[in-house]
Amino acid sequence: MKEEFKKFVSSHKELINFVNKNEMTWQKFYDMYSLYGENNDVWKPYLNNTAKDNNEKLLSNIAVKDLVNAFKNVDVDTMQKNITTINKALTLIGSLLAKNDVKEEYTPRPLYKKFED
Repeated sequence: MKEEFKKFVSSHKELINFVNKNEMTWQKFYDMYSLYGENNDVWKPYLNNTAKDNNEKLLSNIAVKDLVNAFKNVDVDTMQKNITTINKALTLIGSLLAKNDVKEEYTPRPLYKKFED
């Protein structure tokens, strides 16, 4: 029975992921195998996830490929100029905001003093 279970596990590598993620144990899988066999509906939640995982991997690979293709078409010099322009604009806005935050107290000039006294 153990050898049959080992063959079953080797043909369904996705079971390893459940054990690695601590969602199941080998003992629970073995108990399910000994009670229900390999062709029962009890295995559907564990064996159908490979299609989902493969689809997710495929989608992530497609997304990465699209991202790489998008960066291939980018002109680095233009991007650097745009970043520099944005940086200058943000610096200017920051300096304007900083000037508005500083409150200078006005001290009036005494009446008896002239400008150069």
